[in-house]
Amino acid sequence: MKKISLFVGVLTVMAIFIFVITSEKNEITKIDAETLQNKLENEEITLLDVRETSEYKGGHIEGAVNAPLSSLDANELKYPKDEPIYVICRSGNRSAQAASRLKEAGYTEIYDVSGGMMAWESIE
Repeated sequence: MKKISLFVGVLTVMAIFIFVITSEKNEITKIDAETLQNKLENEEITLLDVRETSEYKGGHIEGAVNAPLSSLDANELKYPKDEPIYVICRSGNRSAQAASRLKEAGYTEIYDVSGGMMAWESIE
């Protein structure tokens, strides 16, 4: 009985270790608008606004780059794939889609802003 318990314990530890190692890379992390605001105030970041050009022109976050989801080819972006990239849209739907495209293209540190510009405008 002790051998079975020890064996199960070792397997559990190994499974947790493998999960931690594999889940650290290539994940899309959801962040809130307040976290984005903090990042913008304290760091230079790459922020993609994936709304359509007309939406972007109607108001956007200073420094955000317009990359409309409708024409986004993540493989053609000129950003380093191993550096953080933040994605925002109007409500969070298109940014989630864009984040998935970025992940598929090999970007390893992706942050999707939950609630999008609607959440951003509520903190200003």
